[in-house]
Amino acid sequence: MKKRQVNFELLRILCMYMIVVGHCLFHGRVTAKLGFGTTNYFLSYLIQAFSIVHVNCFVMLSGYFSIDKEFKAQRVLRLWRQVFFYSLVIFLCYHFYETTTGADWVKALLPISARNYWFASVYMGFVLLLPFAGMLVVRLTKKQYQYLLFVLTIFFSVNHMIFRVDTYGIFSGRELSWFCYLALLAGYIKLHTRQDKKYFLYGLCVYITSSLMALASVYLSVKMHQEDIGYFLNYNSPLALISTCALFLCVKNMPWRESKLDAVILKVASAAFGVYLLHDNYLIRYLVWDFFHASKVARTHFAVIYAVAIAVVVYLVCTALELLRQLVFSKLKMLYQDTLLYRKEQALCESLDRVIAGK
Repeated sequence: MKKRQVNFELLRILCMYMIVVGHCLFHGRVTAKLGFGTTNYFLSYLIQAFSIVHVNCFVMLSGYFSIDKEFKAQRVLRLWRQVFFYSLVIFLCYHFYETTTGADWVKALLPISARNYWFASVYMGFVLLLPFAGMLVVRLTKKQYQYLLFVLTIFFSVNHMIFRVDTYGIFSGRELSWFCYLALLAGYIKLHTRQDKKYFLYGLCVYITSSLMALASVYLSVKMHQEDIGYFLNYNSPLALISTCALFLCVKNMPWRESKLDAVILKVASAAFGVYLLHDNYLIRYLVWDFFHASKVARTHFAVIYAVAIAVVVYLVCTALELLRQLVFSKLKMLYQDTLLYRKEQALCESLDRVIAGK
């Protein structure tokens, strides 16, 4: 594996940890209980300002590594299985202790369609459309590519900042069209930017500056008594977009020496999506943070530090559980491969691969 790919796997881990911390502050009702305008209040928004890149970067990682690669239906099936497994297992565990409804059963069995996890639902559509984005970018000249990105940036980010309406189907950056735009952006970085160590420092400086500007926007909104104090924390805000691109370029050009830690980084990174599926299921997302009494600590002086610390614990526990699932699934796969169902599944995936490839 190339050195810069290990860099990107570190970014994957960082982004997922940012997501976990953000969920602690939000679903743990920490920020909501902090005194308005207090030091802890702005510390929580400091974390959020530096974390606005997490979902964008996570999507761009997929776009970066897949935009010019051959589509494989097995990858989509593997993603669906992972989402379905956690949706059903968590539901069954919850059902054992709490009352559930028929709607909960439907959601458990159809997690993508029911949007149990908003990111997983949008991401599934994104993965299915990604090969067509790849077909587009390899046919565009660099100038055409730049024009396309410029127009989409105006439509999806700048226009929304000015008018605050979803004129082009983008409101907060959680939409399928935004994910596809990020894939195109990642593709441009991969195909049309050169490797240069100086961009590591430039990217880092821009990332820090734009993140601090996002924090400043929160401070000014509080001072001016604006209701929408977190607008620039939306994934599609210009500051979030600048931060995302800057951090992505920073990581792409990060100096990296091979070490014994590489294998650990790759293993932990492989569990990142499972961390999300485990801790942010709609049935237990509040229970996770209530277990750690996150909201009760919110009024203390060390509220934000506590949130950062318990996010580490949750991340590590979820990583261990996901790696265990991967191990069990790898063992079961050996048995499953001998079944008729597996052969039918392989034939279907190969047929879909040929359709996408135009064969």
